[in-house]
Amino acid sequence: MNVNATTVESNTVATLNHARPARQNWALYLFVILIPLQNIYVQYVPDFGGGLNFLNLMLIASFLMALRCGGGLVRGTGVNGWVMLYLAGGVLALMIGLANVADASGHGNALKDKSIAVLFVFLAQMSVTDRVGLKRMFLASLLPLPYMFYVLRDQSSAVSAWHYTDHMRISATFMDLGANEMAAFFVTACLVAFGLVIGSRVGWVWRAVYAMAAGLTAVGVVLSYSRTAYIAILAGLAVTLLLSKARWQLLLPALALLVVLPLIMPPAAMERFQTISIEEEHRDESTDSRFVFWEEAIHHFKKRPLLGIGFHNFHHAEFSSHEMDVHNFFLRELVEKGVLGAVILLGLIWSITRLLWRGLAIARPGSWYVGLMLGLAGAWVALLIGNVFGDRFTHYAMIAHFWLYVGLALRGLQLRHAELDVQPDAAPDPELSDRESTP
Repeated sequence: MNVNATTVESNTVATLNHARPARQNWALYLFVILIPLQNIYVQYVPDFGGGLNFLNLMLIASFLMALRCGGGLVRGTGVNGWVMLYLAGGVLALMIGLANVADASGHGNALKDKSIAVLFVFLAQMSVTDRVGLKRMFLASLLPLPYMFYVLRDQSSAVSAWHYTDHMRISATFMDLGANEMAAFFVTACLVAFGLVIGSRVGWVWRAVYAMAAGLTAVGVVLSYSRTAYIAILAGLAVTLLLSKARWQLLLPALALLVVLPLIMPPAAMERFQTISIEEEHRDESTDSRFVFWEEAIHHFKKRPLLGIGFHNFHHAEFSSHEMDVHNFFLRELVEKGVLGAVILLGLIWSITRLLWRGLAIARPGSWYVGLMLGLAGAWVALLIGNVFGDRFTHYAMIAHFWLYVGLALRGLQLRHAELDVQPDAAPDPELSDRESTP
């Protein structure tokens, strides 16, 4: 079955677009702008108690305004269903975990905060009903980047040195997180913006905006001194370039950049990059400790393989001799949620991967949507790589924008199918559509 036979619902949005101007979710715009700026709302926005804090209030306001927008959820891709199972699996793991550690205080709030980021995938679909809305919501995600870059440069200048030291690891606006999480956010933003630069035929002003966003965030990745981020962004760039129709034209510039890059990167960043190794005789203490955590995680998984030890439990003394996180998202899901959680995670990964492939297959060449899908495909690969050496999937401040982009990808797919229903001759990209799997 080809892409045109997909079951994605399209008539609802098409009808809405002709019936009235699209309503805007101003609360969600604000939420998208502020959520990576932990240094602002953690320090300056008061907590009124009783759950009335910044995250909860913004979520409620965004949800209520999303209901007014009337977008609904996109059907037929499987993504929303797997996301719901993923959220439900977290609740089940929380309930199981309460009986397995002496002090489970804060676990409920941790799950709630993690879930808020995931809910962005639903909020985006409910709030956006047309192509203008897609671009506006994406633009909102770019607005905090100049300020984040300013904070990054300010912190970096205070600790900069010729040779690398651990004191150079900064977190910019992510005051409750670390350099690795900051880097993961910048990797996602950089790759999505880069996809729009090379994939969409937009005016020079918008191309300059996307290029500036990619440049600012690329500097953020470099100054994070995160080795995982270095590997992830290179892999993501390779995927984005390979999927692009302009890959052969971009090959020489990409190779030239690889040659020039070592000459323009800070010496400390090059030192950090050169320490990348997983061979036992060459591993540093940070890398070596991860293998110790992984062995402990596998040991406890074997004891409780079906449902796991419970959400947020591994770092407790009952399970970790070092009282540290697993430092591998996939192993953490396995040990804390068991085989059931692993199956749900695999389903979620497959559904998002399939969404990206279907989006690229049906997107009109040169459209804004194809640029988004190119960048998001690279960001998805980078995110999966980053999760091998850490947890880049559960920190709400760094992952919320990724879920927002998935929601925009879903709505964009639906809008493209609506366009094909009206204009059957607007065929999908033949280079990709002939490889599309059965929905």
